[in-house]
Amino acid sequence: MTGHGSIVHYRGPDNKTADLDSSSYESITCGHCGERVVGCVVAAHYKFGATKWIRCPSCGAGSVIYGNVQYPGPKTGGDVAGLPEDVHRAYEEARACTSVNAFTAAEMMCRKILMHVAVDKGAEENKSFAYYIQYLSEKGYVTPPMTPWVDAIRKNGNVAVHEIPATDEERAIGTLIFTEQLLRLVYLMEHLAAKYAP
Repeated sequence: MTGHGSIVHYRGPDNKTADLDSSSYESITCGHCGERVVGCVVAAHYKFGATKWIRCPSCGAGSVIYGNVQYPGPKTGGDVAGLPEDVHRAYEEARACTSVNAFTAAEMMCRKILMHVAVDKGAEENKSFAYYIQYLSEKGYVTPPMTPWVDAIRKNGNVAVHEIPATDEERAIGTLIFTEQLLRLVYLMEHLAAKYAP
């Protein structure tokens, strides 16, 4: 029983096993719904370093904070309106990867998103990766000013896929930010134009 004996359970004033004080609440950005909330600490363990199990009052999902690191963490990047379903799923997967510190996987997904965008915009399937990059450029989806940072998505993704060293957080987040901007320029402006332009 030593494992359970050192766990503190917070149950509220009518059925409490611990006093509700500032340690029974935790301010977080929920890794599930993205809302900034004051989460309810359902239980905590302090014996070997603080571990807290937190319930989000917005979506009801659970998170864990261990050693001041939240799992899942907040997603990097913002929502992008107007994405086709398969592009949206790939982008959300890349964002989810960063929230659990899977930075190599995030860059691999960002690289894959370039293929998704090219195919969505008319490129043939089952072609080489170089074909998709060239297609996006030839069709004007990647303009000359965009080329350096779209090339960074490609190069970083290639390193993640083909080389052994793991991706560090800073580079992965940069790659995801470039990917988000590409999606905004290709899809969001088109989406807004269809909604607001005459």
